Amino acid sequence: MVAVTLVEAIKASPDKVFAFISDFEKAPQYSKYWKSVKMVKREGDTATYETIALAEGRRMTSVTKITAHPTQGLDTETVDGDGKGTRMKFMLAPAPEGTQLNLHGEIVLPGFAKLMGGVVKGRIESGLKEELARIKEELEKP
Repeated sequence: MVAVTLVEAIKASPDKVFAFISDFEKAPQYSKYWKSVKMVKREGDTATYETIALAEGRRMTSVTKITAHPTQGLDTETVDGDGKGTRMKFMLAPAPEGTQLNLHGEIVLPGFAKLMGGVVKGRIESGLKEELARIKEELEKP
């Protein structure tokens, strides 16, 4: 398992950031990682998605549950498939010029990647930073 923590300042209100990140089905429109995201079930503030992602040339399929905490953030857990057991927490906090987005994740690595923890951690962090930069770019468009 690899633990990551990242912070991004976004010049947009917490409500706008929350609305954007909680619309997970649109992730393939701006993400290099997510190729397909399809909601299969919703119960209250929790939705379950079937996903296809591409990382390091590897196609990964999984089932992910996302629990929304309006204007505060999201909790995600991969409940089946590649990365089963991975948990990510997106927390929003008001900041002087918009929103501070805090991301904390515990990522379960597949097979051989477990043996290369340090190298893989750097690549995961780099990929997550790119994803956060894309989210920031989308939200800060005029």
